[in-house]
Amino acid sequence: MADRMTKEQRHKCMASIRSKNTGPELAVRRGLHKRGFRFRIHVKSLPGTPDIVLARWKTIILVNGCFWHGHENCSKYVTPRSNREFWETKIARNRHRDEVTAAHLTALGWHVLTIWECETCGSERLETLLDRITGQIRTVFPEMQEESRRRNQSKASAKREQEEIMKRQAALEAEIDALYPIPKRIRRMSKEENQ
Repeated sequence: MADRMTKEQRHKCMASIRSKNTGPELAVRRGLHKRGFRFRIHVKSLPGTPDIVLARWKTIILVNGCFWHGHENCSKYVTPRSNREFWETKIARNRHRDEVTAAHLTALGWHVLTIWECETCGSERLETLLDRITGQIRTVFPEMQEESRRRNQSKASAKREQEEIMKRQAALEAEIDALYPIPKRIRRMSKEENQ
């Protein structure tokens, strides 16, 4: 089936989609704030620039869009019929990057929670989600606090460990590029659009 929009319309539509401060992310942040949690957002010093960082609780919340991160068995994720090769590659890269980022954050001593866009739809579902998140944060906190104490014994070794993890992340991102190369015709189209 051919695309209903022209190339320019499709480009404008896709360019307007935000990667930060999305509706689901804002809903989760508002709910956590009402429950008394204070956090930072989009912390660039951490791998993957996490959406929500609850430093006191040593917890990170990643809010993923169902389409962009390929949420299995979700009505919001359907692979587009046009330009299928590009979308399958893009979604596979995003999933792989999510796994690598979560592994790096866990290795740094963070508890990582992944929230899907579909879980934030509707006020009842959102409240249930926020109750679950709150419960998980408070349950895991004592374990994370003990782990954090052990890790903070040597700040110098922790810094070296973080630098090593960042190097491994760069190597893994290069591996992702090798495993899921963007087809040449897509790269060429992208260059032509940017000129």
